[in-house]
Amino acid sequence: MTQSKISEPEPAQIGGFKWRGYRWAVCLGLFLITTINYMDRFMISLMEPNLRKYFHFSQIDYGNIAAVFSLTYAVGYALCGWFMDAVGVWIGFAITVVVFSGAEMGMALATTVLGYMIIQGIMGLAQGANFPGAIKAVAQWFPKKERAFTTGVFNAGTSLGVVAAPIIVGLTASQFGWQSGFITAGLVGLVWVAWWLWRYRDPDNNPRLTSDELAYIRSDASEKPHKIRWITLLQYKQSWAFVIATMLTSPVWWFWLFWIPDFLNRKFSIHIKHMILPMLIIYGMADIGSIGGGWLSSWLIARGWSLNASRKTAMLISGLLVVPVFAAAWASNYLIAALFIGFACAGHQGFSANLYTMASDTMPGKVVASLVGVGGFAASIISMFVSAGVGWFLDVTHNHYIVLFLIASAAYLVALLVIHLLNPRWQAVHEVINEAPTVPLTV
Repeated sequence: MTQSKISEPEPAQIGGFKWRGYRWAVCLGLFLITTINYMDRFMISLMEPNLRKYFHFSQIDYGNIAAVFSLTYAVGYALCGWFMDAVGVWIGFAITVVVFSGAEMGMALATTVLGYMIIQGIMGLAQGANFPGAIKAVAQWFPKKERAFTTGVFNAGTSLGVVAAPIIVGLTASQFGWQSGFITAGLVGLVWVAWWLWRYRDPDNNPRLTSDELAYIRSDASEKPHKIRWITLLQYKQSWAFVIATMLTSPVWWFWLFWIPDFLNRKFSIHIKHMILPMLIIYGMADIGSIGGGWLSSWLIARGWSLNASRKTAMLISGLLVVPVFAAAWASNYLIAALFIGFACAGHQGFSANLYTMASDTMPGKVVASLVGVGGFAASIISMFVSAGVGWFLDVTHNHYIVLFLIASAAYLVALLVIHLLNPRWQAVHEVINEAPTVPLTV
């Protein structure tokens, strides 16, 4: 009597996704390093009241420190985008995380404005690698229908990092002093590097990846192997759509990151030890927006919607969530203000999950990190002037936040309009080239 062969069960599918596979461990790694990245950079924002108290920093001093980080982050974003495309994300992440983790621990030793500027500058250069590297890894490890959701998942680490920072300070400051938070955050980054070097390899060379999962990752219709040089990226409308939209929206996120603790402290007298609750509200909502915005467009694709309709619908809903944030400046209670800001942060994260996916949707895999780097460079240059300008504006107007909140309200809908005008069908570069073969691809 012969036994019938028992077939292997199909990987679990929900909403058109396959939820089993090693690629989700990669997604977890990207989520964790994004969390660490934002935890490290939020430390300076959280410590701003201490800097004012112990070192007599003014808002202009703090604005200049934030501006230096923005400048070097811009340079790092562009250079690290090229760097990640050149050396790959395995080595690229390891090097850059070691650098910014070391700089984070060095923050505990700084006592002057110049010292903080120098260390923040080093951090900015290295932290610019996170999003170019993560988007490149998502493009390598996930088919298009899963990319926005995956981007939303790892991008949720930005919010968790902001929540983790005051928790670390609260746990360590009473025992070892407020500077100990910098050291703890830096050590966490070094632990992640050890895990990454041990567990990560690219899909084609990863012994933990099955042939079936590799075939699923490569299941999108193959594109012709076009070569695009880094320097020629901006000859394509798809690139400009990504760059301009990033320039319009990223400075708003930086505004929340650098100035919301100051806003809550000055308007409602909320100090560091009481900052955890509003941070949990704001960035917990941001996490929901990040995962929800990515999930929505991926779910719509699984139901047969086009990339164009699904991505833009998710971005429209996300942009509308930001509009009411201007009311936070008039709120009479800090929890109400936190809710308005939380909706805005949720909208930003949902919008960003789909905006970042535009790079991998429209560009060949070998230049995805480079395009994200170019967009991040441009946005960070704008953010540098925004950071310095916000410090000056608040100093001159005696903390009049309403104008800044009004600008934030409109930024995302304007960005979506720009995207629609420049790439009305959400076309990839190779699709445009195939339609018009006389258009030069390289220079």
